[in-house]
Amino acid sequence: MTTVTATTGHWESLWAGGRRYRHVSSAEATLLADHVGPGRGRPALDIGTGDGALARHLHRLGYRTTGIDVAPSALTAARNAQHDDGPAWRLMDFTADDLSTLPDPAYAVVTCRLVYRWTDDKPAFLDRVRQILVPGGTFWIVTEVAGRRPDSDPRNHLGITTAEAETLTARWSVVETVDLDVLRCYALRP
Repeated sequence: MTTVTATTGHWESLWAGGRRYRHVSSAEATLLADHVGPGRGRPALDIGTGDGALARHLHRLGYRTTGIDVAPSALTAARNAQHDDGPAWRLMDFTADDLSTLPDPAYAVVTCRLVYRWTDDKPAFLDRVRQILVPGGTFWIVTEVAGRRPDSDPRNHLGITTAEAETLTARWSVVETVDLDVLRCYALRP
């Protein structure tokens, strides 16, 4: 399978052109709450926040949440969807930018929804997540799994492969997974 490099310009053009992605379902929001628990003001980071839906769920759970994305238009959509106090939004490329510029040095929860598949260097991405996750924290990742759609669906290849799933789950002391149709939710802990 060929990896498609999705650059900042690629994502910006999609968001600026009105492209939107799969909504966070109530089942997905419930699973998130069950796996990360109440925030009690602890910091959370949502990587590739898009329109900010997952970051807002974390905020409602009581986390002091920051949503980051590489696409300015995605962050505009996130800000426009926020009607009251909520997450902070920041333009940032998690894979390349200096992590010390994040508002907190470490996070109780780091989330990544529908982004992992598009990272070119998955081991390096996971190492960066580990750098900012507090001991005992949770890395919550939602990704599509390849081959779960009908063979006739042109998006059948979009999920992660078995090898990519093995890379994702290696080097974590706790790995919990739950399937939601074509998606798999992972709760990973150091």
